[in-house]
Amino acid sequence: MKNKLIILFALVAGALALPFVGNLSIDVKHPHKLDIDGNFIMYDWDYPGFQDENRVGQNPEWNYNLHPVQISKRVWCFFGAMQMPTKDNAGDMSNSCYIKGDDSWIAWDSGPSFIFAKQAHAAMKKIKDMPVKTVFVSHEHDDHWLGNNYYKETQGATIYGPTSININYLGYDEHTGEAGENTRKVPPQTRMIRALYQNAIRGTKLIPVDKSFSDTKTFNLHGVKLEYVKVGYAHSEEDWFLYLPDDKVALVADVVMNGRVTSNRDGIVIGQLNALKAIRSRDWNHLVPGHGFVTDKSATEESVKYFTLIKDRVIEGIDEEIPADYITKYVTLDEFRDKDLYYILSPGNVFRSYEELEMYDDDDVVDDED
Repeated sequence: MKNKLIILFALVAGALALPFVGNLSIDVKHPHKLDIDGNFIMYDWDYPGFQDENRVGQNPEWNYNLHPVQISKRVWCFFGAMQMPTKDNAGDMSNSCYIKGDDSWIAWDSGPSFIFAKQAHAAMKKIKDMPVKTVFVSHEHDDHWLGNNYYKETQGATIYGPTSININYLGYDEHTGEAGENTRKVPPQTRMIRALYQNAIRGTKLIPVDKSFSDTKTFNLHGVKLEYVKVGYAHSEEDWFLYLPDDKVALVADVVMNGRVTSNRDGIVIGQLNALKAIRSRDWNHLVPGHGFVTDKSATEESVKYFTLIKDRVIEGIDEEIPADYITKYVTLDEFRDKDLYYILSPGNVFRSYEELEMYDDDDVVDDED
C-alpha cells in the first residue's frame, strides 16, 4: 500500500512539474510572466505591463538557419520541418515562398514569427537586395502569417489575405470588414505565441490584413503576373492559392501536403476535394505545398488519395451503420501509416469527416469541368 502511494505521489508531482521542464529559471511566484530570457508563456497577455521589460528577454534572437531553395526562375521557397510547432523547431514547420519582381520581392506566407520573416528576408536579399512591398497570405493558421508585422513595420508592405484573419483573430466586424467597438484590445494568443521561446516569438504582433477579396483576383505587381485564387472552405474557413501563369508555378499552402498527414481540424473533406480539383485544373510544372518537399507534377497525388479514401470509406461506414465512436477503427487509412503525423492527426480527421459526411450529397463535389 505504501509503495502504491509513493508511485501515485510521484505521478502527480511529475504531471504538475511537466509545464516547467526545460524552464528551470521560471519565477513560479508569477507564472503568468516570462522568465528573464522569455522561455515560458502562460495564461493570457492581458495583465498589467504585458508589453514591458518582462517580454524583452536577454537571449540573442533564435537562429532559424534558413536556406532558400530555388523552385523556378524567379521563385524561391523555405521548407519547414514535418512536425507540429514546438520550441525546438521554433514554429518553422510550414513552407513559405518569395517571388522575384522587378523592384520588390513578393512574399507568399510570412511564416511563424517576426524573427522568421526578418531572417527569411535577409536570406533573400543575398540573392537580390530588394524590399518586400507585397505579402499574400494563404489562410488563417498562424504558422503562415505571424511574420506579417515585420513586413508592415520595416517595409511598409501591403498585406493581402483572407477576411477570416481580421474577424477571428482581431475582432473585426464580419459584415463590414472593419474594426469596430468589438475589436479586441488584447488579441488571443495563437499556438505559436503559446509554444515558442521568447527569443523566437519576440517582436511578433497580430496585425490585420490590409486588403481582402470576395473572389479570385488577378494582379500585375512588380512586373509579375499573379492570380490570387479563392477556393473557399477547404483546409480552413477561407483558403487561397497563388498561381503564376507565366512561370507555371502554383503556391498552394495547406490545401496540399505531402510526406505527412494533414490536419483537417478546421476543414471539410468535400471542400478539400473541390479545392484540389481547382488546383489541378491549372497548368503548372511546379507546385509548392504548405507542408512537404515534393514540388513536381506528382505533388498533389497524396492529398487527392487521402481525401478521396476518407470520403469513400467513411461514407461506406455510414452506409454500414458503423457508429461514430467506432469509425476510427473501421476507417484506418493504412496506406498512410508511414507518413509523418499519421498517428497524431489521422484518427481525428476521420472522426470529423464522419460528422460532415452524414449529410453528404453527391452534388457537393464539383465536376472537373466546373
